[in-house]
Amino acid sequence: MDQTLWQEIQPWMVNIRRQIHQYPELGLDTPKTAALIEEALDKLGVRHNRVIETGVVAHLGPSEGEAGLLRADMDGLPVMEQTNLPFSSGVPNRMHACGHDAHTAMLLGAAYYLSRYESELTHPVTLMFQPGEEGPGGALPMIESGVLANPPVKCALMTHVDSDLPWGTIGVFSGAAMASPNDFTIQVYGRGGHGAHPNVTIDAIVAASAIVQGCQILVSREQDPTEPLVVTFGTIHGGYRENVIADYVELTGTIRILSPNKVEPILERFATLVDQMARSYRARAEVTINRGYPPLLADVQWTNQVETLLRRELGSEAVLRLSAPSMGAEDFAYIAQKVPATNLHVGVVGPDFVTGIHSSQFNLDERALLTGAKAYAAVALYL
Repeated sequence: MDQTLWQEIQPWMVNIRRQIHQYPELGLDTPKTAALIEEALDKLGVRHNRVIETGVVAHLGPSEGEAGLLRADMDGLPVMEQTNLPFSSGVPNRMHACGHDAHTAMLLGAAYYLSRYESELTHPVTLMFQPGEEGPGGALPMIESGVLANPPVKCALMTHVDSDLPWGTIGVFSGAAMASPNDFTIQVYGRGGHGAHPNVTIDAIVAASAIVQGCQILVSREQDPTEPLVVTFGTIHGGYRENVIADYVELTGTIRILSPNKVEPILERFATLVDQMARSYRARAEVTINRGYPPLLADVQWTNQVETLLRRELGSEAVLRLSAPSMGAEDFAYIAQKVPATNLHVGVVGPDFVTGIHSSQFNLDERALLTGAKAYAAVALYL
C-alpha cells in the first residue's frame, strides 16, 4: 500500500473524527454528521446519495458487477463526557462513547485512499454510513431502502473499536460473534401494608428479590455451560418508606443470547420462570420483552479470507484471532443474514487509555484510525 498517501490521510482522519466527536447525535437523528460525511465525500469526488433521511451511501469503482460493502456507524450515546479533552463533546449528556466517530473517520479515510486508486478496483465498492446502531437500529431500514441491491452486494465488512486490544492491532472472530440483546421490564404486583404487619400483605420487594436471584438458574443450571448466556438486572425500583410494605416493584434488564436457535426458547422460559416465582410469593408479575437485534454470525470462509489478506497487508503481528465472542450486540447482524459478513475489532488502547467503551471517560488512541482505514481499503482493493 502507498504509505506516503496514508501519512497524508492520517491527520485528515483525526480532524474529521474530532469534528464528529464534538457534536454527537443520537439514534436516527444525525443530520450534522451526515452533512459532514457528504462534504468530505464531495471534496474527494466520491459519488453518494442519502437513504432513510440521515444514512449516507457512497460508491466507488466500476458500476457493474457484485459489490463489496464497507460499513461504519455514526451515532453517539446519551452519556455526559468527562474526558477533559480539548475536543470533548459540546452537547450536554451526549458523547461518542462507543467509538462511532472513529468508525466514520476510518471509512472516510478508506474512501480518501480508494479515490486515488479507484482505477485499480475490480468490482464496485459500497460505503455505508449508518445512523441508529445504538437504537432504534439503522441497518434494517437501510437494507429495506436497497443498500444491498444496487449494485448487488456479495460480501460485507464492518469495524468496531475494541478497548481490550492495543492500538495497531485488529482482532477477528468467526461464527457466532456477537449476541442478540433482549431488554425486559418486569412489573411485580403485591398488596401493601404496614411494615409491622407483613402477614396481611404480599411483599412485592421480597417477590422481586426472588426473581432477580432465581432467574440466574437460566445461566447456571439450564444453559449448556459451553454456550455463553447473560441475564442482567440493571434497575429495581419500588417501595415508599421504611415502614411500608411495597405493593409494586419494577425491574429492568437485558438478556444476551449468542445462539440464534436459542433466542426464542430462552425468552419464553424467562417469562415463564418470572411468572412462576412471583406466584410462589403470592404476587403477580407482568413481563415485557423488547426483542433486539439477532446474533451476529461472522461467515467463516469470508472471515478467513479477510484475515489472510490483513496478515499480508498489515503484518501477521497486527492481526489477532480472538478466542471468544462478544456478548455485545450489533445491528450489522441484519446484513450478515443477507450476505457473507464479518466484523473487525480495531484495538484502540494507548498510553492515555482510562476506561472502556460506553464510559464517560473513554478515550481511544487516534493512531488506531490508520489501522482501521487500511483494513477497509485493503479489503476493497484485494478481495
